[in-house]
Amino acid sequence: MESDPAPSTIDQIADYERQIEQLKHRAVLELKVKLAEARALVVQLQDQIAQYTGEAQAKPPEDVKKRKTPTSITIEQVVEAIRGGATNYRMLAAKLGASTQTIARRIQEEGAKAGITSVGQKAAFCLLVR
Repeated sequence: MESDPAPSTIDQIADYERQIEQLKHRAVLELKVKLAEARALVVQLQDQIAQYTGEAQAKPPEDVKKRKTPTSITIEQVVEAIRGGATNYRMLAAKLGASTQTIARRIQEEGAKAGITSVGQKAAFCLLVR
């Protein structure tokens, strides 16, 4: 029969594991700082190159997705969109100009009172209004 290690040994192991985690955390933080410094240096070098060559800095592409401002919708708008042919969250989002999360949240909060039901599961479900 093996005897359990002494509590002091278990405590020492736990202490060493905590120290290892702290060292890993510090190492990650140091690497993140070095990465930020390297990125700043790259930007400085690009600015210098642009200055010497007379080239303007490249602008970010216009088609980069920008964060949409939150859109407030009412349950009545959702009901009308469903009656107008929208059968799922994506179609509702496209019709109402809101995110699918906003649509889902509104239906979850007020859908039962408005008579909204869903048929099916996951990707094959359909929203209906009674």
